[in-house]
Amino acid sequence: MKLSHLTEIVKNVATTLTCPKCGKRFAGETVDVVDITGDRGLFSAHCLHCNSATLVAMSIRNFRQKIAKRERQISKVAVGKISPADVVEMKNFLDEFDGDFKKVLAKPQQKKRVE
Repeated sequence: MKLSHLTEIVKNVATTLTCPKCGKRFAGETVDVVDITGDRGLFSAHCLHCNSATLVAMSIRNFRQKIAKRERQISKVAVGKISPADVVEMKNFLDEFDGDFKKVLAKPQQKKRVE
């Protein structure tokens, strides 16, 4: 399993779990993975509100399916090739850019072609 997948699963688990003692949600950084086997995960969590700890076993199938679906959607996005003209256009823009993003985003940009 990729580290990015594991990180996302832990974030999802943290938003799903609530402390059995005080009922508050766990923060992502307080949830640790003990074991993942197939579609089952064992997690330990520490509550920052009441200082209690808990061990939770839960199915992570839905989390895995969400990650896989999002990856399929991302892979469908076609990325065009960058042409030499695109590079020159970006260079010209950066040469003139003064760092003011508000100004750049506020008005529509005219395409300038340098050949």
